[in-house]
Amino acid sequence: MRIPEHIIEQIRRETDIIEVIGDVVPLRQRGRNYLGLCPFHNEKTPSFNVLPDKGIFKCFGCGKGGDAIHFIREHQKLSYIEAVRVLAERLGIALPDADSEQSRGEANRYEAAYNALKLAATFFAKNLYAEIGTEALEYVTRRGFSEQTLQTFMLGYAPESFTATMQELQHLGFSEEAMLDAGLLGKKEETGRVYDRFRGRLMFPIVNPTGRVIGFGGRRMRDDEEGKASAKYLNSPQSLVYNKSEVLYGIFQAKDALRRLEYGILVEGYADLLSVHQAGFHNVVASSGTALTKEQLKLLSRFCKRLKIVYDADAAGIRAALRGLDLAVEEGFDVEIVRLPEGDDPDSIIQRDGAESFQMRLDHALSLVDFKGEIYREQGLLTSPEGKAEAVHSLMETIAKVPDRIKRDFMIQSVSMRFGLRVEDLYAELTQHLRKQQLRVMDMRPRAKQDQSERNRKSGEASQGALHLVSKQSPESPIPSATTDTDNPTDAPPFLADEAHRARGVEYDISPEELLSEELFPEEAEILRIALNNKGAMGFMKHRLGLTDEFFLTGLAQRLFMAIDDAATVQPNETPLETMLQGIAAGAEDERNFEVIGLAVRKETPSENWRTYNVSLEEDSVRILRDSTHRLQMRRLDVELSTLHDTLRAAQTQGEIDREFAALRQIQIADTEKRRILALMNTA
Repeated sequence: MRIPEHIIEQIRRETDIIEVIGDVVPLRQRGRNYLGLCPFHNEKTPSFNVLPDKGIFKCFGCGKGGDAIHFIREHQKLSYIEAVRVLAERLGIALPDADSEQSRGEANRYEAAYNALKLAATFFAKNLYAEIGTEALEYVTRRGFSEQTLQTFMLGYAPESFTATMQELQHLGFSEEAMLDAGLLGKKEETGRVYDRFRGRLMFPIVNPTGRVIGFGGRRMRDDEEGKASAKYLNSPQSLVYNKSEVLYGIFQAKDALRRLEYGILVEGYADLLSVHQAGFHNVVASSGTALTKEQLKLLSRFCKRLKIVYDADAAGIRAALRGLDLAVEEGFDVEIVRLPEGDDPDSIIQRDGAESFQMRLDHALSLVDFKGEIYREQGLLTSPEGKAEAVHSLMETIAKVPDRIKRDFMIQSVSMRFGLRVEDLYAELTQHLRKQQLRVMDMRPRAKQDQSERNRKSGEASQGALHLVSKQSPESPIPSATTDTDNPTDAPPFLADEAHRARGVEYDISPEELLSEELFPEEAEILRIALNNKGAMGFMKHRLGLTDEFFLTGLAQRLFMAIDDAATVQPNETPLETMLQGIAAGAEDERNFEVIGLAVRKETPSENWRTYNVSLEEDSVRILRDSTHRLQMRRLDVELSTLHDTLRAAQTQGEIDREFAALRQIQIADTEKRRILALMNTA
């Protein structure tokens, strides 16, 4: 069976290699990377390295290395297709069925779209050197772009015609549907007439990391007829193979340099990128056609974790740089900002002052603190106590997003020196922002808008991908500890025996829009789907495992748990899902909530073993529950430790000995509990 390349790329992008390898090899963190004993040869000293930023592993003992797919192949002795299938199942990604005509047709649609885009790029490139492309060729020559640059980035020209591109591809055997899938055609709703989307434009092919054309950007060469000016730049629409929020222009040409130099240069426009690349800076990418997104940064993080942002010097460029700065910091990048003179952009700097001047500006890029400090000064915020307070609050909000605690310490020292503030006051401010941030994450609302089917899939399929850690415990709250009997698979892990149940005063009645804008953690979805679809499951979880709504981390999971519990109480001899559906049929006023709950949690075939509370659970359900509860508690402990370390640092700075010792004790307890849970997970 041939798996479409776009699906393999999605699997690579969404797979957390630490989770995949961590299921097999005990790993310990060392800086950004992880170290363990190689599973492919006998060794006593760890030489097996996992690099999550790049999504690869490498053993310096036996030499084996590669991505998550290669690891699964080597470790489980599988074929490439079988290894891809294993990872797809972890992520809840459906693979095409080799025996399904529909699946083969879907795969063929993708291939047809890719091939149409490839040949369209060839057609456009040929036109650039033909008579119809004279104006476009003169333009790029006037801009100083060399022949080598034009070839490297495959620049071309789309004829000033409503049908030229369509006729060329039809002549090569492509259907109208394939060209629509590729985003090459537009279609008028009133008449159904199709036409070339790109007309009279200089064309910039957009290429994915594997080198396939997935879309285009087109620059207008002249105004439309009758003096009407169309958009200066026109990008491909969202299509079968192109999602503008997940791709960076120039990533294919830059990926080798990004890995080698270990940092990237981020610019805004196509021309900026061409000029910077041509000047010798091959580690440059552009966020053309869209504001910088989290998905684009995740893509970039596969190749490097340092970033220099070089946006235009106008107000819009500064706003974009500030937004990109916060997003990049949150994704774990070391970020610097290159400020340009007012009215300049990277292209104009290189054209006027040359590559050496641009390199000098890169070398003197501003840190997060210095860049924001300059912006606040220019905005006049530093001339009054109120303005300074606003500036510091904003800075600390950004610093709170930095995942590395040591980096945060250095940044706080920098803010202290720049603004003449006491370090202990800044740590107190940081702690407030960290707690607010945790509360926001617990009420998760994804930034990237996804289509309805994608949201349903993700909420319905338990993913093993990387997720942010959240916790509802405060730094002062104790961490439960107890003994466990691992021989009894139906016993709850000891940390689930917390009998302190919260008052049931939380409302779970929320709108479909609110539910669909939140995301469950995979572990929460696993637990809830069992509770929803099985008789007696809720009672078992509550009375045997000690689960309450308080155990869950997201607000959505807590509300769903209580809703399912209420349904189980009303009709104990039915599954909660059946009870909810009966309520819908009877016209219950909270019908909308039940409908969304049915979509939000993955459905499972009921097990007869759930019929009473006193029987053993079937093995798969036990494994899922134990694994999910363990992983959920590990998330809680990770954030608990992060907050405790910040509390410890603040106590040390302020000389509060009692508070320092209390934090150290809690850190020790949390570390012990984490090791114990990890041992349970490794022996499960």
